[in-house]
Amino acid sequence: MKKKEILFLWDGENFNPNGDMLRENAPRIDDETNIAEVTDVRIKRTIRDEIMKKDESIIFVKEYRSGENILDCKSAVREVINIKQEKAQIERDILSKFIDIRAFGGVLPISDKDEMKKDKDIKTAGVQFTGAVQFRMSRSLHRVQTQHIKGTGAFASGNDKGAKTFREEDFLSYAMFATYGIFDNNNAKNTNFSEDDAREILSALWNGTKNLITRSKMGQTPRFMLIITYKDDTFAGDLNNSISLKSAKSDEAIRNINDYTIDFSNLNAKLQRYAQNIEKIEYVSDFDFEKNNKAGFGESWQKIGL
Repeated sequence: MKKKEILFLWDGENFNPNGDMLRENAPRIDDETNIAEVTDVRIKRTIRDEIMKKDESIIFVKEYRSGENILDCKSAVREVINIKQEKAQIERDILSKFIDIRAFGGVLPISDKDEMKKDKDIKTAGVQFTGAVQFRMSRSLHRVQTQHIKGTGAFASGNDKGAKTFREEDFLSYAMFATYGIFDNNNAKNTNFSEDDAREILSALWNGTKNLITRSKMGQTPRFMLIITYKDDTFAGDLNNSISLKSAKSDEAIRNINDYTIDFSNLNAKLQRYAQNIEKIEYVSDFDFEKNNKAGFGESWQKIGL
């Protein structure tokens, strides 16, 4: 696989893209800037969930059960790999089976010292992989407004049969997010991550963002993805900070994609400086985003489908 950078823009209305467990699952927001955030872990989960709809067997990080019990990682490894092999063979087996390990890497415990002393056929304590695909924390391109909603449930609370349960939750009124990622060719060699794998990951990111049909995430929409493939190890970097959102409205008053445009001028200037290192620039866009922003696209950008 050749080195790639991606810039992925996606949005939503009245949604919670990534709850913060330390704040009663409210949307993650930078207190200093009022910019909304989504972790790389949430992005990777979106990709895994989408791939699992087609073939659950090629994803390692998922829930494993034995009867009513959820297995820990060490037990899960034993469900899918013969651990009584040389370490190199265990690594090959894991990488050949699981696209998420090839892509994102992972630290997988295999055994411990006591067990290895008792069973001489077990020679590996654990394996570790650095994945080819890494994402930065996704951030909204504008300050956001949150809504705090209170409501009642359908059933009684506890022993008080005359009172229904109450619920409270927080949503973002609207947010346009920028996700930046690097697909590293050197780590790809170490995990056997291929061009076909890269296309599978990109497709799952695009389609999985739209297919998260849950109460808190319904309506998330993939708007635009820029995929830059390089000839060598050079890359431009920091693509998410090379674009900006322009609107006549205040940031917090933005409610849909027609309230603003994206300024690609700094990004185009940056990519022009790396033109001799770039093999191709591809993009995917939904209809509304392209209608509003096509004038800012680079002349060399090639439209593709995912």
